[in-house]
Amino acid sequence: MHLGHLFLGMALLALGLIGIFHKIADQYRCRPRAISVSIFFWAGLFTVVYIIATGKTALVGETPGKLYLVAGVCGFLAAAAILAFQAGLRYGKGKIATSWVVINLSTALPTILSIAIYKEAVSPWKIVGLILVVVAVLLLWKDKQIDEAAEAGLAADAPASSSPKGN
Repeated sequence: MHLGHLFLGMALLALGLIGIFHKIADQYRCRPRAISVSIFFWAGLFTVVYIIATGKTALVGETPGKLYLVAGVCGFLAAAAILAFQAGLRYGKGKIATSWVVINLSTALPTILSIAIYKEAVSPWKIVGLILVVVAVLLLWKDKQIDEAAEAGLAADAPASSSPKGN
């Protein structure tokens, strides 16, 4: 196994745990902005501790300004994504499974852009992956239709079952 595979596994585990903790936070009715601030605070703190512990503090001053600009834009987008995700959980009736699948489908965008902009080679596996993204979106759409139909059926039954009996 290459070191890259280890990091890939760690990233998968971390992203999965983020999804779980977002659901826990939603169940405790945590505010999305507080979650976002906390996430970035701890990420920043752990990064500073890592830089100091590894003796890489000189790299901070040697880093080109363009990198800080790109990092700032990425941080803003990450914060917006986390806020939207957490708020979406609340408005989407807390369905973490569907929400997290949709978030992970966003990986199709960089794949498509890397093919279009950077002329990345398109292997048969990438084509299969992109087709599966479309299939996943269609399945999520169908799942949403089934949920809405079930909710409409329950709503139609509610007045009849809650009506007073007797007199």
